[in-house]
Amino acid sequence: MKLRMYGVMIWPLALCAVCRPQTNAYAQMAPIEQHLSAGEKEQAVAAALIRQRVADLVNAIHAKDINGVMSIYSPNVVSFDIGAPLLYVGADRKRRAWEGAFAAYTGPITYEVRDLNVTTEGDLAFVHSVNHVTGTLASGQTKELWVRWTACFRRIDGVWRIMHDHVSVPADLEHGQAILSLTP
Repeated sequence: MKLRMYGVMIWPLALCAVCRPQTNAYAQMAPIEQHLSAGEKEQAVAAALIRQRVADLVNAIHAKDINGVMSIYSPNVVSFDIGAPLLYVGADRKRRAWEGAFAAYTGPITYEVRDLNVTTEGDLAFVHSVNHVTGTLASGQTKELWVRWTACFRRIDGVWRIMHDHVSVPADLEHGQAILSLTP
């Protein structure tokens, strides 16, 4: 997961800004940092924090840790999830959706976020990625699925939380069916 800003790779810079004096990496990045404005530095740090929040979400999904998963969502999240209904409103409804997903899989769920793109501006951020989900259903059937994910984060009391997310798969409009066999 890398972020480019003005042709400069800044995710290492953002990580260094978070852990400043403890690492040698900051000293190596200092010449690059001198060319970034205060706003660019803030965006780099925000992007690194959001990437960490997404990594925490992935780890919680792997562990089927419902509280860990829910810790990333705002209490008033609005979600266009992959399953019915068309719209979930509120953390309680999102929790039930995740509990249903965890119950559907008998073993661990492998969840990979690929090509995560993070854009930040002040207390808002927008992310999108293509995510790979694999696991064994209660029926014994192994399912593999690629989904598209978009989320809007908001910094609330210093913590980045998802205010809105959208998970989808492509559709065959002519036949009215989801296309589940596509891969990146």
